[in-house]
Amino acid sequence: MEITFLEAAFGVKKEVTYARAERCDVCKGTGSDKGSGRKLCPTCGGSGQVRRNSGFFSIASTCPSCGGEGEIIEKPCSECRGAGTVRRSRTITITIPAGIEDGKRLSLASQGDAGANGAQDGDLYVFLRVQPHESFERDGKDVYCAIPISMTQAALGADIVVPTLDQKTVRVSIPPGTQNGRVLRLKGEGIPELHSSTRRGDMYLKIVVRIPTRLNAKARELLKELASSNGEESNPRPIPLSELKQ
Repeated sequence: MEITFLEAAFGVKKEVTYARAERCDVCKGTGSDKGSGRKLCPTCGGSGQVRRNSGFFSIASTCPSCGGEGEIIEKPCSECRGAGTVRRSRTITITIPAGIEDGKRLSLASQGDAGANGAQDGDLYVFLRVQPHESFERDGKDVYCAIPISMTQAALGADIVVPTLDQKTVRVSIPPGTQNGRVLRLKGEGIPELHSSTRRGDMYLKIVVRIPTRLNAKARELLKELASSNGEESNPRPIPLSELKQ
């Protein structure tokens, strides 16, 4: 089943339709027509196996008449033709818990095929595929996103408003002198922990400083004035790569 990023984060109820073998209503799963029953297989005499001699060896194989059960149905059910089960389409509602990850499997007890000869029903397994989100990326309980700011906001500092996973907005203070690529943390704004209603991961904002590609005359003069007052380095030295990994 494919679900969205937010459905995986906060949980959702979904309907799933599938085909399964259900116990025959006519024969109640026995496979026999009304008034008839089972008898010993005449081919294997009830052992479920037939033997064939080949020289010095005796080879045993599954009885072709009873399929190894040792019994055969005298008169098969007209509805299921002796199988004891019929295939039907079934629709159920499943609960996908908050915090589930891509590729995880849900196990639904007794929602699979009916058991043979009155045995317990099997289970249904639902494998989940989570669609990627346009803006958020997940790592365990934590989420990451990129937030653009202007170069003046980066230099002077600013208060900005950013969206969160659960459609809230949070005010974030950008410190003066913020460099491109800096990561800020919003505690408790990440993915809910699986099977926990209170614990959540964190949200990390990677700051992307946008440099304007078009400047009007006034902006160009102001930037020239800023460059003149600050002093521009015309012979910059390489930055140690270790600083870029911090």
